Amino acid sequence: MKKLFLIALLLLVVACSKKQEKFELFSAESFAYSMDKGWEMNGTVRAKGFEQNENDKKFSAKLSYTIDLVTVDDKYLTGIDSGTVDKTADEKISEIEVSTQLKLDSSYKPGTYKVIFNVKDELSKQSASLWSFFELSK
Repeated sequence: MKKLFLIALLLLVVACSKKQEKFELFSAESFAYSMDKGWEMNGTVRAKGFEQNENDKKFSAKLSYTIDLVTVDDKYLTGIDSGTVDKTADEKISEIEVSTQLKLDSSYKPGTYKVIFNVKDELSKQSASLWSFFELSK
């Protein structure tokens, strides 16, 4: 009888344990437009499945990010932008947008570029990456 009680208790604990969601990125988008001396690139990606702290009925999350760029010449430029996104809300946060804005001077050639979003959930220490392509045109 004791074994049956322990098995039932173990099943209850496992069933009620907090399931950790998978941290992931989605909906990566980027575009560039021409300026007087080069281009400006804007990019966004959305994150979900991050850990949140709850304190005094407020939810908070913190993501850090770095941005890499693969040029038309296949050069890999790491860490061309970085930052953090701290978000606090009155209810559980379902997703967070990470955005970047880069000025690319006239040394960047026209063609297709790849922007890579590397995002880390600072609370769970999970990381994810996703990319998007954009075009520089004359």
